[in-house]
Amino acid sequence: MALFLTPATGLFCILGGMVILRQGLQRLAGTRLRRVIIWMALNPWRAFLSGTVVTALVQSSSILTVMTVSFVDAGLLPFANALYLILGSNIGTTVTTQLLAFPLDSFSYYAMLLGSLGFLFLNSRWRYLALGLLGLGLLFFGLMTLETGLEPFVNQAGIQHFIHSLGDHHWRGVAAGALLSALLHSSSATTGIVMLLTEEGWLTLPTAIAFVLGANIGTCFTAVLASLATETAARRVAYFHILLNVFGVLVFLPFLHPFVSLLTHLGGNLARQVANAHTLFNIISSLLAFPLVPAATRLLKRL
Repeated sequence: MALFLTPATGLFCILGGMVILRQGLQRLAGTRLRRVIIWMALNPWRAFLSGTVVTALVQSSSILTVMTVSFVDAGLLPFANALYLILGSNIGTTVTTQLLAFPLDSFSYYAMLLGSLGFLFLNSRWRYLALGLLGLGLLFFGLMTLETGLEPFVNQAGIQHFIHSLGDHHWRGVAAGALLSALLHSSSATTGIVMLLTEEGWLTLPTAIAFVLGANIGTCFTAVLASLATETAARRVAYFHILLNVFGVLVFLPFLHPFVSLLTHLGGNLARQVANAHTLFNIISSLLAFPLVPAATRLLKRL
């Protein structure tokens, strides 16, 4: 029973952080904050680039997606513009494989401390800014707690044996990558594990890439959880994140072997080729999906 306590605590912190962040934003929503957010997503390309840059800085597409869900839920960000932010976040997350030591843990502690003190001692609108900071810090802390709590499950010998037994069954690789990414709460963490397994010869490069494709679907798990306590428009943002990555997998999987040839031609060791696959998949799928956002907006509004 104690084994489930840490991941359950992480989930509670994520959902609690979402609620607190949303409340802080709703109460703070003055003209200046609205102008900043509207400026970030003033047009599709600016929203796309903002999503890329912000995700690269925080090293997590899940963070930006959850924040975007809360912005839409608070009425601070138009639904259609939020979709372009999500497209950009898929590109920004590829930086994570190069920046695995980003100190998110320190940020979460400082954010929670400063947010709590600010909410207690500040006056007027600054108090609600502190509340939003507290929610954001709690959200980061929940992400870290969830990842830590799930490590014992992922490191089980039976799971490692299952990964080794997949061989070249690419659809199984996609499914396993999605499951592992959902458990680890990070497509980048899954990609790092796959890089190691490929270097050790446990996975062939095509199967490793199938894992990476599936990992991008599994990483949507956080946004789906965060959207459970939100309004319909915010849930649609989470649905779009899933549709985007499923779309990318359906486009790439039929061309898996030509894609492997391209990666081999680009050079580097096997681990580098897996990392390049993660980057190219997210860049190409996001650019392909960019002109389809208006159609996706109309489709999602019918749900």
